[in-house]
This record gives sequence, structure tokens and C-alpha cells, in this order.
Amino acid sequence: MEFDPVQMFVGDDFSWGFILEIVVRTAIMYLYTLSIVRVIGKRGLGHLSPFELVIIVALGSSVGDPMFYDDVPLFHGIAVITVVIMLQRVLQEITERSPKLEAIFESKARRMITDGVLDQHALDKENLSERELFSALRVREVEHLGQVRLAFLEPSGEITVFKVDKVTAEGRSVLPD
Repeated sequence: MEFDPVQMFVGDDFSWGFILEIVVRTAIMYLYTLSIVRVIGKRGLGHLSPFELVIIVALGSSVGDPMFYDDVPLFHGIAVITVVIMLQRVLQEITERSPKLEAIFESKARRMITDGVLDQHALDKENLSERELFSALRVREVEHLGQVRLAFLEPSGEITVFKVDKVTAEGRSVLPD
């Protein structure tokens, strides 16, 4: 088989009618998804928890197929999107009322640094490298661990840093070599 750019871009059964249908399908799925995602609320638009990331992946998959597969009706994609959002809302309500279920579905913040001392066990547990942590510290204008009173890895993946008021001892450098 030889390289065929026409086949790659337009396929065997190219039709301007189907291109128009793809445009209309995409517009409908985009607008519907945009409106239904409003149900998630502002929290869902910021940093995502692992659970919310799964929802976004599910939405992406359910939105994509009806956009360009003519044998997948728009209603099927709309139904999937609606069910995923409804399940997310129900699980959100349940986890807000049950600390046990919240612990299952949502992770907790983990302390990574205490009084300038790096917790290697916490790094290993979170599968986070020193390089990644140090990079996040540099973004927060930390030059060495002695400047850090506490640092937490949040469920969203963000690093929260509480600096010491007055640096009394210089700690390990977080600057690259």
C-alpha cells in the first residue's frame, strides 16, 4: 500500500453533504455539552480531582463519536452525557454526606515537607519525583527547603506551600544544577 494523502484527509466516500452534517453534529454536541457541564459548577472548572478527570474523559468520548460517525445518532451521545453528569451530581451529593465514601472517591491532601524536611515516604506514596516537587516550589519562589514550613500535595495535584516567617537555616536547594 502506498502513501495516499487524499485518502488520509478525505477518505473514499468524501461528500460535502456529510462534511456539513459533521459541522452541524459538532455544533450541537459542543453546545449541548457546554450547557450540561454548567451543572458541574465552578468547582469543576478549576483544578480537577481524579474523579472529575474521569468524568471529563467520559464526556470527551461520548461527545466525539456522534460528531463524526454517521451511524451514531446524536441522541445516543446526549443520553450518555446526561447520565454521566447526573451520576457525577449524585456521587457528589453522596460523598458530601458520607466521609467514608468521600475517602474512597476523593483523595486527601498529603504533607510533603515539614519544617524544611522532605518526606520521602510521601513522595513515594504519591508517585511524585523530587524534581516535580522542586519545580512546583520554585514557581512559588522557594530557593531552598529551609524556607518551607509546610508543603502539601492537594487532591487537584497543586502544591500548597506555607513559608517560614523568618529563615533561620538554609535547607537543601531546590534550584536545578
